[in-house]
Amino acid sequence: MKKSIIVAILILLLVIGWFLSGRFFNSSKYQSENFSKTNQESENINKDIENLNQIIVETNVSKFETIDQSIILQGQTISNRSIDIKAQTTGNVIKKSFKRGDNLKKDDILIKISMEDRNELLNSLKKEFSKFKKEIILVKETKENNIIKTNEQIKLYDEQIKVYQIEYNTAKELVDKGLGSESKLNIASFNLTQAKTNLTQAKTNLNEIDINYKTQSINLESQLENVKSKIKNIELDINNTIIKTPFNGIIQTSYVEEGDFIRPGDIIANIVDLNPIKIQGYLSESDINKINIGTNAIIMISNSLKKEGKITFISPVAETNTRTFEFIIEAENNDLLFKSGLTTSITINVDSVKAHKISPSILTLKDDGTVGIKALNEKNKVVFYSIENVKDTVDGMWVKGLPEEVTIITSGQEYVNEGQVIETK
Repeated sequence: MKKSIIVAILILLLVIGWFLSGRFFNSSKYQSENFSKTNQESENINKDIENLNQIIVETNVSKFETIDQSIILQGQTISNRSIDIKAQTTGNVIKKSFKRGDNLKKDDILIKISMEDRNELLNSLKKEFSKFKKEIILVKETKENNIIKTNEQIKLYDEQIKVYQIEYNTAKELVDKGLGSESKLNIASFNLTQAKTNLTQAKTNLNEIDINYKTQSINLESQLENVKSKIKNIELDINNTIIKTPFNGIIQTSYVEEGDFIRPGDIIANIVDLNPIKIQGYLSESDINKINIGTNAIIMISNSLKKEGKITFISPVAETNTRTFEFIIEAENNDLLFKSGLTTSITINVDSVKAHKISPSILTLKDDGTVGIKALNEKNKVVFYSIENVKDTVDGMWVKGLPEEVTIITSGQEYVNEGQVIETK
């Protein structure tokens, strides 16, 4: 190959090499600059993400308090008792001393019924009673006198028997020796036999006196008791002509007026006793074993009037349809402000419980439906506590299920998740 061609090729190769070397170095510099710029942007993004993770929330350190756990439910007031007062005898109403709404005391007179001939009949029966009493006394005195006489006869006959026995023995001894007469012996024997017969009869008479007395006495006592029963009935009937209130109460309804003729069983009035007032309520199966006879309760009606009472009855059997248990509260109602039939709010303090007071606004609902609150542990990590409502109040709610002391997130809880470490104000 010619020398000139070789030189030309070498020069061309040098030019190409120089050209290529320039592009390479420029490209490396460009890539180096781009890499540095990318690293800076990545660092900036990481810082932004870190700043986003560091959300600031408000917290409050809460400590438990011991409060009364309550059952709150609705009930209804009912009267202590309510009865229809009925007539128990016949006659005309001659005086009426009450009207609807009267607040009466026990034994206040409601009406008076005409006496008719009741007093005359009573006086007649009392005279008859007195007559039988006298007859009983007379029969007893007669018995005692007859017993005395008969006992005297028995004593006399005993003495005669002794005398006649001696006479008989003497006469018989003489006859046996051939010294006495048979006629004297026969007379002595007759006298002795007659005395013994008289004694036997006297003793029989004594027994008959007792039997006759008992027969007469039983008959008279029976008649006396019969009259006594009639007197008792007429006295009761006379008492029934005045009808009184059986207990303290308010007249709900009046059914009679003066001049009305009434019979036994006719309703005179309806009376309602409101003191103590009773409150009827129903408890669920889960709450029934939390109360006992004597458990205190607070009752409030719609106008905010309150009274305290005690549970006096708990049904041992659940209602068939509702599966709830009836219970009754009794409360003092001297002022009669609680009427029958009022809707009431019943609060029963069943036991003490350790609880925290929180605002309902901080409650959180998990995906599975669990209700609770978010809090921070000692490492400022977000934790979730499920809670149970104990009692609602005007300014918050009391809940259990939290530690004795807990840092509760009170603001910003919706922006943080469990396990996240955050800052607090």
